[in-house]
Amino acid sequence: MSKVKIGFNSLTVPEQIERARKIKNKLTGNPDCATPVPALTIVDGAIVALETAYNDSRGRDKNKVPAMKLRIKELLVMFSQLSAYVQEASGGNAEIIIGSGFDTAKPKTPHSNTAGQVTNVRLSDGSVSGKIRVDFDKADNAVIYVMLASPDPDFTKQEPKWITTKTHKEIGSFEPGTKMWVKVIALGREEAGTPSEPLFIIVR
Repeated sequence: MSKVKIGFNSLTVPEQIERARKIKNKLTGNPDCATPVPALTIVDGAIVALETAYNDSRGRDKNKVPAMKLRIKELLVMFSQLSAYVQEASGGNAEIIIGSGFDTAKPKTPHSNTAGQVTNVRLSDGSVSGKIRVDFDKADNAVIYVMLASPDPDFTKQEPKWITTKTHKEIGSFEPGTKMWVKVIALGREEAGTPSEPLFIIVR
């Protein structure tokens, strides 16, 4: 089922007026949306009121600007109501929505419950001796990150895990001069992602 997109927020005032008139004209005599709410006469009055307030605000009288902003809010509320009517009258039919002058909203892509793989891991010296700073790129659908460290690349002997919600963290209190391997795993809502490729650093 398609959803109505109002599409006014990113427009300038003249563009809002133009879009409002386009929708009003498309709805006039439209058999698929025969009884608009609010009525089109009321909608037309709000368009004219905004256009007048906008033209008045173009002069040097700054006191006219608040009145224009109020007319904008009134118009947006009215078209929010009108979009709700079109949504119901169309039954979610994209052709009817487009025929009303409104656009259809892009469908939202559901987030995966499984995190992506952490990439571009960088290891550097920590702020104090014995620590390692780990930086990496954000993984898709990640909720939290787990860092693992081991003196061997197979991670048969692991240090305690470190957890963060950010894309960087200082880990460990390692013996200086030790070669430590590090990998990062992103956890999703339900499933973990593929671990990053292990990297090593000599602890300073």
